[in-house]
Amino acid sequence: MHTHKGIYCICTNDNGHLLTVEKNGGPYKNRLDLPGGTPESGETEIETVVREVLEETGYKVLTAIKIGVRCYELPWTYKQWTYSQHTAVYFLCTVDENQKRILAEIPDQDSDGVLWMDSESIKEGWCSPLVIEAANYLLEKKIPAERKSYQTWEVLQHPRYK
Repeated sequence: MHTHKGIYCICTNDNGHLLTVEKNGGPYKNRLDLPGGTPESGETEIETVVREVLEETGYKVLTAIKIGVRCYELPWTYKQWTYSQHTAVYFLCTVDENQKRILAEIPDQDSDGVLWMDSESIKEGWCSPLVIEAANYLLEKKIPAERKSYQTWEVLQHPRYK
């Protein structure tokens, strides 16, 4: 089983829309995902979320508060593995919407840009589990601790949200 730990941002704007990125790689390819990713060597979780949000969205994080951790398991063929275990650490963030930069030009950039989504219009078939979790968090104000398993998972060939 492939294992991955990532640090992610849940952020809404003044209209209550959720900050998402258009994913172009991994098991969430062609889906909306939360900005975030893997910590670099020696980096704290807060440093990771600040860096990843800036790289993937162009927005500077103003505040970040850790609100929970959840593990997701889903079938995904990657290298020698056929299953992925993804541990997501969630931060509730605010960003400076008035100071947007261009997306970082870095190797392995897996964001094609930003979409602010009305959480009530989010559909499970075209989002990562993290976006669904974020939409639920905005309603319930909690991140469940128990593992969530998907028996089937499709890596999309084309985005369904467009």
